[in-house]
Amino acid sequence: MKSNILKTITAAFAGCLFFLASTAYGDAPLKSSLDLNLEQAEQVAKIQKETRNAIRPVRGDLHREERALRRAKIENNSDAVAVQEKLIEPLRAKMKELQEIEVMRIKKLLTSEQNAKYDELLKKRNEMAGSSRDVKDTK
Repeated sequence: MKSNILKTITAAFAGCLFFLASTAYGDAPLKSSLDLNLEQAEQVAKIQKETRNAIRPVRGDLHREERALRRAKIENNSDAVAVQEKLIEPLRAKMKELQEIEVMRIKKLLTSEQNAKYDELLKKRNEMAGSSRDVKDTK
């Protein structure tokens, strides 16, 4: 009986430590590549979580409309294609806006040296081919 209680307490303690460590360090690659301090890492994690939550419904709508666009193209329905393209454009713009807001919010937390590193990371991320299924803006 004592053994089971001790195991339960140990597991709960380990779980709490893991939870605290994961929330405090946020995006580990960003933390390590920008040398973020603990406070910056916590704030970046919060910003990223808020952005993910804001983007999720927009991304869902975008994917639904893109599927409808693909169906319209397969059916060779030019009227439906035109309608879907008009629906997709503002959704892509909203996604881009949310991502830009995230970048601006993160940049406000960084020192000038960290900002320079972050700009380089963003440049590399945008140059990565095939990094996501999202359409890259080539304008």
